[in-house]
Amino acid sequence: MPKIVGTRERVHQPFYDSLIRVDGSTDLRAANLGPFGAVQARSQLFLRTGADLAISNLTTGGFFPSDQTFVTLAVRVWTYFRANLEAQANVGPDDAPAPVASFGNGLVQDLVMRVHKLYHQSENQLFWQLQAGDKPQLTTFTAYTPFAGGLDGFFADSRLPRANNGVPTSSALMRLARPVLIPPRQGFQVIAQASAIGQTVGASLTEQLNGLVPNNTANAYITGSTTTTGFGTGTGISVPGRDQIEKDIKYLIDGIHSRDVL
Repeated sequence: MPKIVGTRERVHQPFYDSLIRVDGSTDLRAANLGPFGAVQARSQLFLRTGADLAISNLTTGGFFPSDQTFVTLAVRVWTYFRANLEAQANVGPDDAPAPVASFGNGLVQDLVMRVHKLYHQSENQLFWQLQAGDKPQLTTFTAYTPFAGGLDGFFADSRLPRANNGVPTSSALMRLARPVLIPPRQGFQVIAQASAIGQTVGASLTEQLNGLVPNNTANAYITGSTTTTGFGTGTGISVPGRDQIEKDIKYLIDGIHSRDVL
């Protein structure tokens, strides 16, 4: 279908890409979960091609096709974490499957605390740099770029905490002082840099995102080992494992998309 020469349409269309989107059923250090492997201290976004819509809505990696342009008026960071208490895991000396919620209040409370910890760590340990035409345009940390939408930050059920990066109102949106233009056929990307606070176990956001759990939960739930049989038999030290915490972090550029009219 030919395009109408000299005619373009301008639409409001945000574009996003995911740093991570997993359900916590796999230790990412040991195996990939879909397209996501272990989260690194430095990651590049908006470079994948043909990703699932839940992961990214940019069809071509690193640039807009043809003569399309994009004027970035605002940026947002989406954070979502939730303990999947309905997930099945092995528990007890018989290694029988049971919902995580049935493992006892100690484990449930620990998972909820780790969910809250993920929210705090993603606010102050994740730094984002928007690059257009191989030049840095905006460098911020997560708390500086509220999502201004989605789930609220108040809690009605302590087992299922609902929180987000910013209050879900339009006034919370961080609008750019000057628009960032992504011209035709110019590459762009977002670099996510994670910087841990200290060197202690559990201080790093990347460790938590990849799966970090206490070693005193049910056997086979942490490492697959049968040496721990039930809750309360270990030391409580954090070890790599399947934490059964849903994690979703996205970077979104919001603005005006200019494209040809067909």
